[in-house]
Amino acid sequence: MGFKDYVTNQQKKIVNSWRTKKIYLYLVHRHVLTLKLYNFIKMSKYHISRRLQFVIQFIYDETYASKEDILAFLEDKDFNISPRTLERDFEKIKADFGIELTYSKQHNGYYIDEEKSVKVASFFKFLELVSLADVFSDGLKSNSNTLDYVQFDDSSNLKGLNNLEPILMAIKQERDIKFTHHNFYFKTYKEKCITPLIVKEYINRWFVIGVPNGENEIRTYGIERISNIKLGKLSAIDRMPYVKQTKRFKNIIGLRYTNDKPEHIVLKVTDLHLKYLESLPLHHSQKTESHPEDGFAIVTYDLIPNYEFIIEILKMSIETEVLEPQWFRERIKKEVAQIYEKYTT
Repeated sequence: MGFKDYVTNQQKKIVNSWRTKKIYLYLVHRHVLTLKLYNFIKMSKYHISRRLQFVIQFIYDETYASKEDILAFLEDKDFNISPRTLERDFEKIKADFGIELTYSKQHNGYYIDEEKSVKVASFFKFLELVSLADVFSDGLKSNSNTLDYVQFDDSSNLKGLNNLEPILMAIKQERDIKFTHHNFYFKTYKEKCITPLIVKEYINRWFVIGVPNGENEIRTYGIERISNIKLGKLSAIDRMPYVKQTKRFKNIIGLRYTNDKPEHIVLKVTDLHLKYLESLPLHHSQKTESHPEDGFAIVTYDLIPNYEFIIEILKMSIETEVLEPQWFRERIKKEVAQIYEKYTT
C-alpha cells in the first residue's frame, strides 16, 4: 500500500503532524536523484505493488534467480502466486517501468537486462523512495510511536523544497519560471527568468538546471536560494540542444563541469575503504581491479576530475593514493601540501 493509499480520515491527523512531514521531507530530499520531469511523472502515476517491488529487488540482488527461487521468496513474503501470474508480473514490470527481465538459458535464471531497460539506476532510486515510504506508512499505521525509534539527519532547516512543485510543473508544461536568486558569493539578489530542464540532487541539496532567457548555455541554481517563484509563459526555445548539454553531468561528480574530456583516473585504495566504495560508488564509471600488494586494490574512473572529485579524493585521506595521470597526482600532492602548511605555521 502506497503512502497516499493508506491515509484515512483518522490518520490524516498523523500525516499532518510535524514528525510525519519530517519523514516526507527526508525521503524526498535524500532519495530522488536527477530525474527529467516526464520520467518522474510517468513513474509516479503508477502504484508499485509490494509484490512487484519484491520481484524486481530479488532479481536485482540475486542475479540469475530461477523462477522457483522467485516464487519461494514471494511465498516467504506471504505472496502465494502461480508461475503464470509471475510471468504476468514480468510483463507488467516491462510495460509500466521499462525494466526488462530476461531469462538466461546458460545460467538458468532471470536478470535485469540493462541494455534493453530504461534508466535502471534512476528507477532503483525511485523504488527505494517508494519502499521507504511504504515501510514508514505501515509503521505509522500500526504504531504511532514508530518515529521514536528512527533517527534522521536534521532536516528541519531544509529550505526551498516548496519550489520543487512549480519547477517540475514548468518542466512538464515546457514553461518559463521567474524567480529572485540570491547569489551567496556576491551577496546580491537578481531577478531571473529561465527555461528549466531538469532537477538534480547533490549532497543533500537540490538544484534546478535550465537556460536563462537570452543565453545559450545551461546554468545551475540552488533551490534554497530561490524565492518569489512564478510560472511564466510557454518557452519559445528549442529544448533539445540544451537537454544534450545536461548530458555533461554524466562525466563529472557534482555540478561543476567543463568542456574538458574525461580522463582515466587510477587510484590505489586500501581493502577496508574499497568496501565503502563498492557499496556506494563515487561515479557510474567506477571499476575495481586487484593489486599485487596485499591490503590494497586498484579503483579506476573515467571522468572529468573537477573540484568535487578532488574533494572526494581528499576526504579519503590516507586510504587512497592517486597513481595516474601524473598531473592529477601532482595536483592532489599540492593540495595535501597546502593543508599540511596550515597546521605547521
